[in-house]
Amino acid sequence: MKKITLLITLLILISFTVGVSAQETELPDPGLSAEGLPKAGLTPDSPFYFLEIIAENVGTFFTFGDLKKAERYTVLATERLAEAKAVIEKGKPELIEKTMERYENQLNKSIARAEKAMEKDKSAEKATEFVAKIGKTTYTHLDVLAEVYEKVPEEAKPAIENAMKASVKRHEKVVEALRAKNALGEVPEVVSLPIGVPQEVRERIQIKAIEELVVEEALQSSESPRELCTKAGGPPEMCDKIPVDGFESFETLKTFFVGVGAPADQWALIESKCKEFGATKPDECFRILLISSSKAQYTEIKTVPARALTEEEMEARTRAEEESNMLQIEREKGTTNAPMEYINKE
Repeated sequence: MKKITLLITLLILISFTVGVSAQETELPDPGLSAEGLPKAGLTPDSPFYFLEIIAENVGTFFTFGDLKKAERYTVLATERLAEAKAVIEKGKPELIEKTMERYENQLNKSIARAEKAMEKDKSAEKATEFVAKIGKTTYTHLDVLAEVYEKVPEEAKPAIENAMKASVKRHEKVVEALRAKNALGEVPEVVSLPIGVPQEVRERIQIKAIEELVVEEALQSSESPRELCTKAGGPPEMCDKIPVDGFESFETLKTFFVGVGAPADQWALIESKCKEFGATKPDECFRILLISSSKAQYTEIKTVPARALTEEEMEARTRAEEESNMLQIEREKGTTNAPMEYINKE
């Protein structure tokens, strides 16, 4: 009984400490490289890591307000990045997938809460400033993910690609929210993927991210096809041809598109792609097609060289790489100094 009481007390103390530290942690400076991440605390290879997750969840529960929640989720996502970098340097890529899943989850929650805060108060300056700030941190996140991507084995790369896609999607949502308020400021409209990632991978990530954003928006929209056409700035003569109550079937949707100049021989492919994306109704398919063409006006695949590192950052990165390489060599030779608890188990 005493042990249980002690454990509960310990969890409460850890929860309070983690909650306070997470609230006080600043987002990484947009100008910083991967070296500017917070120091990873307990990492997924620690037998006590579950305590950190429990403590974070308790701390999140006691964080109130959409904006505060958004800030907390962003900080936690950044900590997951630091952990990913740490486990790779330890030569434990098998822990990457779960870490990246947590990163994606917290990243998605951060932007969802931020959008909610902006919707509640259309003139909320703090929410707008925060959304702009997380938009500027995209480069830091992608820089870290690119560095990790280069070091993980092939089987772990899909998890990093998914994390990059989540970061790109969040940036696109940030840009859309800020554009609606004419508050883009210094936030770049086009997300840039680090050149350290192969070109075909960069393109795949960008295309998949935009594709998912289009489908999400289309399936969540409640606007009628005619309203959406008008809102998107479609020619009045084209929008007026759309049935007021929407399309009755995929056949009527086909008739409309062929009537406005779409090639009839491509319709079967278009319809199959719509259904593949989860559009079971013709109106949903129309929204996907219209929203995708609208987003194409603002989105392009672009890359920029990574920011030049300072001499101190270069030295830190070199040391980390040397330590990681030495650890890997020792592991292959079977000479790594394992913790006593694992040696005793063996």
